[in-house]
Amino acid sequence: MNTTRPEAAPFDRTPRVRPAASGGPADPVAATTRSAGGVVRTRFLQQAGFSRHRIEQSLAAGRLIRVRKGWVAVPSADGYLIGAARDGVVVSCITQAERLGLWVLSGDRPHVAAPVHSGVSLRRVTVHWAKPLVPRHPDALVDPIENVLAIVAACQPYESALAVWESALRKGLVD
Repeated sequence: MNTTRPEAAPFDRTPRVRPAASGGPADPVAATTRSAGGVVRTRFLQQAGFSRHRIEQSLAAGRLIRVRKGWVAVPSADGYLIGAARDGVVVSCITQAERLGLWVLSGDRPHVAAPVHSGVSLRRVTVHWAKPLVPRHPDALVDPIENVLAIVAACQPYESALAVWESALRKGLVD
């Protein structure tokens, strides 16, 4: 797989990876990253007890990829999470609703949320700058369900939003 792709769209879901080293002992840094969702801040790994040197070793071995400064991922991580970390946004609206298994009528392109004054500008992505109902954790890459539903209500036509909300109720994600 190509490791440099300057022509790629800013929120391209294809991870920029090099093949992981095969064989050898399991990498505890990669295992910790995988168990935490596949994409984490390096600060998280340091708080888990791994030194910067140990993290760099995992990167050099291809067991982790650098998403951007301060963020790493396992090569098999979810492309949406890699894109969110790389672009400083959270997956939200109908994109996150669909990822949660909710019924979505249309999903023409990824929908993400960004802080109100972030200045994030992405091509081929719908960016929502609304203030979240539930505060987002600084390390979060996906919006909580309350924020997802609020953004869906503002973004989608009535019938589409209603379908997503009813689906969330039926799945027990909200009451």
